[in-house]
Amino acid sequence: MVPRTGRLLALPGPLGIALALPLAALACAGPGALDPDLDLAEGETHEPGPASDGRSPTWHAAPTLHLGEAIADHAEAGGRRVHALWAAGSPEAPVVLEVAVQSADAADVRVAVLGPLTGDGEREVIAAAGYAERTRRAEVIAELSATGQHLVVVGAFRLESDASYTVTARCAPGAGEGCAPGRVDLLATPKAGALVGEDLGGESLLRGELGAVLADRAFDLELELWASPPAQPWNAELVAVSVASGAQVNALVPGSVAPGDDLVLVAREAGGEVLDTGVAVRFAPDAQEMARLDSVLYGDLGSLVVSGVIGYSEGVAELALRSETYGHEIRRVVLRAERPGQPGNGLGAFDATFAPDLADHDGIPDPQPRNGEILSVGRVLGDGSYRSLGCFELCNDLAGDGSCSGGPRACPAGH
Repeated sequence: MVPRTGRLLALPGPLGIALALPLAALACAGPGALDPDLDLAEGETHEPGPASDGRSPTWHAAPTLHLGEAIADHAEAGGRRVHALWAAGSPEAPVVLEVAVQSADAADVRVAVLGPLTGDGEREVIAAAGYAERTRRAEVIAELSATGQHLVVVGAFRLESDASYTVTARCAPGAGEGCAPGRVDLLATPKAGALVGEDLGGESLLRGELGAVLADRAFDLELELWASPPAQPWNAELVAVSVASGAQVNALVPGSVAPGDDLVLVAREAGGEVLDTGVAVRFAPDAQEMARLDSVLYGDLGSLVVSGVIGYSEGVAELALRSETYGHEIRRVVLRAERPGQPGNGLGAFDATFAPDLADHDGIPDPQPRNGEILSVGRVLGDGSYRSLGCFELCNDLAGDGSCSGGPRACPAGH
C-alpha cells in the first residue's frame, strides 16, 4: 500500500479549529498490512492504515494527547480516533509511556501506538492491545525510540460499535528522566492545568518553552491564544498569536483577558497545519486564591460549577458552599491536583462541582438552595475553619423567566 500525501483530514477542534493531518501521517503500510475495513485476525496486533486509494473515511483526527492529561472522546462504529502524541525519544534514550484506554460505556476498546512517519511514508506499530480479545480497558507499555509525532489510534473491538472512552498517556513505572516533561509534548511548559501570566501593567506575559521534540525544526511555529471564561471552552475567542524564538514561545495576553479566564494554547506551523490542538491553562497573573463568582455555571438538576485558583497541600484542597442567607453549609467537595500542570503544593486551578440535595430527609422534593439566596464559596482549612473566597446570588434560571439576576454580591456583615 502506497499512501498519498496530498489529501487532508480536517477535525473541528475544541475551539472549532481545524486540525489537518496528511493522509501519510496516518499511514501504517508494510508487510502484512491489512485492508482498513477488515478486522485483524486473532492474535495479530498490526493496525491497518488508510485505504490505498488515498481516502481514509474511517480514520478521524482527534485532540492531541498530552502527558498526564485524560481525554474523553468517542469513536463511531467502523471508525478510529487518531490522537497525536509528541515525544523526543531515541534508541539510546527511549521515552517509555503507559498508554491506557478505558471504556466509558458497554463497548470493548482497542488501542495502537504508532511511531513517527518515516521517509518512505510508513509508521511503525510500537504497541497494541484489545485486538485479539475483548476488554473494557486496553493498556500498553510503549517504548518510543524515535523523535516526532506519534499516533495513538483508538476504536471499539473489531470496530463493531460506537465506543465512548477516556485515553491517557503517563510515564511508565521506572521511566525516570526518560519521561521528563521536556521530552514529551510539543510544549515543555506550560502543561495542561497550569497557572500562567506575569503582570506587566495593562498587559501580561505568558511564558512558554518548546519541548525537545521540535529542537531541530526547520519551520516557524506560531502559538495561538484562545481565551474564554473559566470552564467555557465553547466561548473561546482568538486573542493573540506569537511566533517562537528558538525554544522560547512567549506571548502578550491583552487586557481584555480577566484573571481566572481560561487560555487554550494552540500550536501550528506558521500559516499552516495545526500541530497541537491545544493545551488548556488558567490565566492568573495575581498569584492568589480567588473564585470567579461572575462565571458560575448552572446545571439543570440544581448543580453548579465554580472555578478559580486555590492552594493545594499534598495534592488536596477542600472547598465548601455555604448559604449566607440562612447560615449553614450546603455541600463540601474535595479537590485533587491530578492534571500535569497543577502543583501538589501551591496555587493551582480548580473547577468545583457542587450538587445540592433535591429532596428533604423524607424524600419530598425540596431543592435547596433557592434562587435569590446569597451563597459563599470558600476553602476549608486544616483546623476545620472556613475562609470565604466571596459571595454571589444564586440564580439557577435556565428558563430565563425568573426575577433573580445572579452574579457577585457583597458578603453579609460579620461574614
